[in-house]
Amino acid sequence: MAGALLDCKTCVAAALRRLCLAIGLVALLAPPALAFDFCRYQAADLDDVLAQRHPQTGLDLYRATPLRLEFKLVSYEETCAVQSIPLAMRMLGFTEEQIDGVQATRCIKVRSAKGKEARLFIQDVVRAHLPGEVPLGGPVTLFAIHLFRTSEGPGLLVNEFEAPKKPDKSDVAAA
Repeated sequence: MAGALLDCKTCVAAALRRLCLAIGLVALLAPPALAFDFCRYQAADLDDVLAQRHPQTGLDLYRATPLRLEFKLVSYEETCAVQSIPLAMRMLGFTEEQIDGVQATRCIKVRSAKGKEARLFIQDVVRAHLPGEVPLGGPVTLFAIHLFRTSEGPGLLVNEFEAPKKPDKSDVAAA
């Protein structure tokens, strides 16, 4: 009887080890559920976005188009009409959970390739990291959702950014 119990414990322990190993492998190989999907953002030119027709009053809704934009950063923090973000998101069919998840209290100012400046809404968690990674006047790639357009310009909500790559020490030494 004792031998059967020992065999059972050994079998259970081995099964648990295999299960833990399998779970670990799945966790390592599976992409994180909350990973940012850079691929869904389509490359766009800020000058083209700024040149689009805009309403004289009110706002025109867009289809929440994800855009990848490159330009120069002018300001880390600007005041802007952030109260229009949840309204536009609600009208575009976002869930309350998605709307509540967007915390944007400020805008940033950027300069396009043709020298035009624009204010973009930016999520607070993203804006907090910007000063440490992108100097003012420096190039930056932003990933934004085009929510709406007003007489003042596009309603772009920045969800993520990509700082310019710093040269490797080996690249600098070779130069």
